[in-house]
Amino acid sequence: MDQNVCIAHAIRAGMVDNIHRGSMVITDTKGDVLAAVGDPMKRAFIRSAGKPLQAIAFIERDGAETYGLTPPEIAIICASHSGGPEQVETVRSILKKAEVPENALQSGSGIKDNCSGKHSGMLALAKMLGHPLENYRAPDHPIQQIIRETVSEMCGLAADEITVAVDGCGAPIFGMPLKNMAVGYARLANPSDLPWPRAEACVKITASMLAHPEMVGGPDWSALAGDKIVAKSGASGCYCAGVLGKKAGFAMKIDDGSAAASLPACFEMLKRQGYVTEEEHQRFLEKYPMTVRNRAGELVGELKLVF
Repeated sequence: MDQNVCIAHAIRAGMVDNIHRGSMVITDTKGDVLAAVGDPMKRAFIRSAGKPLQAIAFIERDGAETYGLTPPEIAIICASHSGGPEQVETVRSILKKAEVPENALQSGSGIKDNCSGKHSGMLALAKMLGHPLENYRAPDHPIQQIIRETVSEMCGLAADEITVAVDGCGAPIFGMPLKNMAVGYARLANPSDLPWPRAEACVKITASMLAHPEMVGGPDWSALAGDKIVAKSGASGCYCAGVLGKKAGFAMKIDDGSAAASLPACFEMLKRQGYVTEEEHQRFLEKYPMTVRNRAGELVGELKLVF
């Protein structure tokens, strides 16, 4: 039985235009559910929200030290970037440092693709471990096996319980219960109980993402709520966040795949549970008002949270 609930309504002229249904969950690092709306065990694909967890496999093996990567370069490995000149040059720098030819990159539309940073990290990992660069996206490639096992351990789910599919960029992506996504982010943001190489990797990834939102894409969480929330969106209405210092992680999925309600619902849920303040929530609403605008930028409606 579908236990998802109405998360938000898009309203025009006083009439409900779109209904965004879904589920959200907050867990601790051990997997205990702290709060939920809808079905915390709903299975969904983590999509690009999984990038910071996938990056751990490279960073915990001293990949950043091996190739002298900077924080912006670590951040873009976790990114859904805009494809601008600064982002493209950062990806190109990773490939150059790893001595990987640019034509080895198989990220969707190429180096400007918003997943090219993730792919550059995968190629650098393959090069560092002496594995073939060809077909590095294949689920049975050694680095993809390593990445899958890493995500499995971070999310507290056996590797064979993860559904492996193909993402928009052509790389593998993972399906799992929302609860396990939240566990992965709780541990990413609060890695003190993890083995040291992995804990250190999580700290580097989180710090790089918070310091360089221009690489990651999406909102600048540091400007909104200080350095206490690390978050990443995924395609089709997936959103994940970790709360630093609170051993808590958040995950959500909107059924219709719309991203319109994802960020507002995440911030509201974190506020209700005391992880962000009312002042921080107001700052968020000033930056991201709950409005519906047309392509001319005209105000034509509102988004109303209803959970």
